[in-house]
Amino acid sequence: MFRHLYILANKQKKDVLENGNLSCAYYVSSILKIFDLISEPHTTVKKTLGDMLESGWRPTKKLTPGNVLVWQEKKFPNGAIHRHLGFCLGQNKAISNDYEKGIPLVRHFTFGQTKTGQPKRKIAQILTHRIIK
Repeated sequence: MFRHLYILANKQKKDVLENGNLSCAYYVSSILKIFDLISEPHTTVKKTLGDMLESGWRPTKKLTPGNVLVWQEKKFPNGAIHRHLGFCLGQNKAISNDYEKGIPLVRHFTFGQTKTGQPKRKIAQILTHRIIK
């Protein structure tokens, strides 16, 4: 459901989600739109976050199931830098799109820990909405 989104660019069909490689914002924003918590689905983290803030989402420090997590930027081998979104599930778990598999997966909310005990990917921001208790 969240792997492909085709647009017409320069008279050519293009999959802007790259077979699920770039689907985190589309996944999160589509779920939020289904529950009428934002105005529309988006394909970028920036537009998703902007819509969330306009729709009443606010930063918090509390990890509560249903909150949206924004992870720190990550540099990929091709040089691209990406931010990443997902949902807090509670009990140290989150669900977000896995760029390698192209599907949403449940994982540790910091993608696990390094050998030194540090998070593999730090949470940069947590967003909550008034409906989340």
